[in-house]
Amino acid sequence: MSTAYPTRGRAAYALGVLALLGFVLTTDMTLTALLVEPMKRDMALTDVEVALVQGTAYGLALGVASLPMGRLIDRYSRRALIAIGVAGWTGALIAIGLAGDLATVLAARAVLGIVAALVVPAAFSIGADLYPAERRSVATSLLVVGQALGQGFGMFAGGKAYDALDVGGAGPFDLSAWRLIYLAAALLGASLLVLLAGMDEPVRQEHRARPSNLATAARELWSYRGFLLPLLFGLLFVQVTIQAASIWASPLLIRRGQTPGQFAGWMSAILLLGGAAGALAAGWLGETGRRRDGRAGVLLPGVLLSAAIAPASLFALAGSLALFGILFAFQVFAGAVVATIGVIAVTLVIPNEIRGLALGANTFAAAVFGAAGAPAAVALLSRHLGGEQHLGLAFVEVCVPSGIMGSLCLALALRSRAAPARDVGAGFPIVDEV
Repeated sequence: MSTAYPTRGRAAYALGVLALLGFVLTTDMTLTALLVEPMKRDMALTDVEVALVQGTAYGLALGVASLPMGRLIDRYSRRALIAIGVAGWTGALIAIGLAGDLATVLAARAVLGIVAALVVPAAFSIGADLYPAERRSVATSLLVVGQALGQGFGMFAGGKAYDALDVGGAGPFDLSAWRLIYLAAALLGASLLVLLAGMDEPVRQEHRARPSNLATAARELWSYRGFLLPLLFGLLFVQVTIQAASIWASPLLIRRGQTPGQFAGWMSAILLLGGAAGALAAGWLGETGRRRDGRAGVLLPGVLLSAAIAPASLFALAGSLALFGILFAFQVFAGAVVATIGVIAVTLVIPNEIRGLALGANTFAAAVFGAAGAPAAVALLSRHLGGEQHLGLAFVEVCVPSGIMGSLCLALALRSRAAPARDVGAGFPIVDEV
């Protein structure tokens, strides 16, 4: 087992770059949710086509790519893989900004999904090798804080920029406002390549023996099925609520007569403060649970807050903007806690040589059934209920049961105590309890 953790300065720099990476990529991802209504009008899309753009194309690509990308993360330089991903991300944003048809947008969204399947788990994998176990919960939560800040910034800056650029119709180069914002976001993403060049690839920690092939790695991962399967299903159900909210909250407000600039301020504050507070709370709660009840103990707050997501999902039917904002804020906070705690649990329980594969499995489950399935499920249910005017009711009917099921599954993972199955012969994770 290696103990050669980076120096404090190099670890802090790497953690800062990874947090900024999450900030920029989440800023870019937020734009599609914010600008989908202008895009819908400009390209004459239906709600179902919006769901394909927002969730299905991105989520399916993310899910299909997650397992092979997880394997790459376990075997090759994660810093180099992230740099390749950032370059692809930038190109996909440019393609969306210049797209003339739905097919181009769908293809570019699929590229974004593939890149996310690579970059996000690679960032968490690096983050887990920067600090020992007793500091890992907080370090992991800081990476999620970067994502939360990016989500809030993207909503605020994108909304204000859209209202400013949309005043006179077409802007520079005869491009509409939403297209110009996408092109600006591409430049922001490309700037990350400079910072990545100054970051070291950390030594991989907590090795037992590196699996020689994918089949061996899969068998090793399967030995943790009593913990990992209910964890993945729990996070999957919670991702349904998170993804549905991220996709449909802005359209619900726009259909109430709001413009992106009118709600960008308070919604960005909710996304920023709720997401950051949830991620930081997850780090503290996770470390408290780990000390009290071992590695699986980090999941107890997730069990409770997953259940609380169900009533918070009623924001979609709220009669006032104030109640909409309060319930939406709580759902954002609870979702951030649960999602962060899930990743912390994986980094604490699963050995390093199969950790990327485990994170890829989490991404696969969340992407295929959450990012890809949830927005489309809401849109199709809305159509079944009678049309797009029933979007809020369809949202509630999808998200309330999902929150409850997420809590039940995480409770099963908590009960497993994270022990690998005995019939495979794998030992317990190598990190000593602190």
